[in-house]
Amino acid sequence: MKSQPDSYTRVEIDQLVKGIYRTLETTEERLDRRCDDIYFPMDLTMSSLTSQIEAIQREIVEIQKYIARRPEGSASIDKRNNKSTDSHRRTSVDEATNRGRLVPKAKSDMSDTYNHGEEISAETYTTLMRHQFNLESLGDRLQKIENTTASMKDKCRRGDEAMRDCTGTWCKCG
Repeated sequence: MKSQPDSYTRVEIDQLVKGIYRTLETTEERLDRRCDDIYFPMDLTMSSLTSQIEAIQREIVEIQKYIARRPEGSASIDKRNNKSTDSHRRTSVDEATNRGRLVPKAKSDMSDTYNHGEEISAETYTTLMRHQFNLESLGDRLQKIENTTASMKDKCRRGDEAMRDCTGTWCKCG
């Protein structure tokens, strides 16, 4: 085993310091690249999730506005609470109480009226529920990504502090 000398010449100290600085720069560049590799893709993912959430929220608002402006429609998006077109009773001229008067005809089949499509369809309801579920799922994923990002920033900050402590220790040696 080679023993280290008790004293160094100025040239040797300069070479040691240059080696330390070169190592520090290389380590710092490697840490910067690593942090960039970690954070940059997450930012893209978070912005993508955010734009998807905003698009789904806009669709939900449009569907809710559509439901709210229906003349007979329920404001509820709950399918069980919507009025059914089948519940209207057909009125007949043959009934004794209505003889001699004009009686409006109520139809359960609304296919030939101008209100066609005013009731929320099962497909629209299914789409709305799917979007709400997707919105919740995207929100959960976004929260997990934000938590991971905060954790990585904390780790990077601790790494920076360790590098500063290490740098301070090395600089005191000279």
